[in-house]
Amino acid sequence: LSNKGAIDAPFELVPSNTDQGSCFTFLPQQGTIAPNRLQPIQISFSSMTMGNFEEAFQFNVTGSPEPVILTVRGCVSGLSMHFNRECLKFDDVSFGFPQTLSCRLTNTSVVPITFHLRIPEDGPGLPSITSFAQVKDNSHPSWVKGPSCQCPVKPAEFTITPCSGTIPAKGFQDIEVTLCSNDVRLYKYHMVVDVDDVGEDVLAIPITARCLVPDLRLLSTTLNFGKCALKVPYHDKLTIVNATPFPGCYGVLPQKSNSTTNVWYSSPEPCGIIQPHSTVEIPITIEARSLGHH
Repeated sequence: LSNKGAIDAPFELVPSNTDQGSCFTFLPQQGTIAPNRLQPIQISFSSMTMGNFEEAFQFNVTGSPEPVILTVRGCVSGLSMHFNRECLKFDDVSFGFPQTLSCRLTNTSVVPITFHLRIPEDGPGLPSITSFAQVKDNSHPSWVKGPSCQCPVKPAEFTITPCSGTIPAKGFQDIEVTLCSNDVRLYKYHMVVDVDDVGEDVLAIPITARCLVPDLRLLSTTLNFGKCALKVPYHDKLTIVNATPFPGCYGVLPQKSNSTTNVWYSSPEPCGIIQPHSTVEIPITIEARSLGHH
């Protein structure tokens, strides 16, 4: 406000009684301006209603027959953002082998947005077990009962990086989504975007995948050690074949020891990863515990 007169000018904002007018805040709302001086006024605006607006605000000035009128015009636009791809398609993934896809979330709005990403269908439990962790211990119960045995609830199979952040106006954020499946099944999930001060599920991108276990086979299903001396270790190798285009995870299960066991077997390298279209040799050691044919 500018006082171009020769005397002090006391002023006061006339409160607005409209819905749009209540979205504005003026500081200060009243005061006195000395002759030939200026009074800066800060105007704040916050609206949850989209569309064009026009609002007239009046300032009464003591001794003036007419109020000073300020007209404010503008347009409130909604948040505008999008992913750079229609769907995250993992296609076929091998059990326990993490796969990562990337996408970009772009903010085309004129204001920054603070986002949070989540996959509602994902499990609430501990992170799923990778094959690289599985091969560290062939005595773990998960080799027999499956990785889910150590977690009473469904594991979290997806990892989102980053899962939250702030994107500046007209900016973008690159996002990586990793799936480590511990369930042989089809996936039809969604990654949803929650935005602070706006709401949940503002935007979503579909996620599809199919988890499978590669069909591994033994080159020979029999090891013939011939004649063996009692309690003397003998060594041979098993050959595993992976003719599929997917990596696999294998483990020689430890033998349950008891007094009636005639032959004791073990392996110095019982677990490992077998790559697609390849073979792996597993060293096997046996000891005969009793005489006779076994």
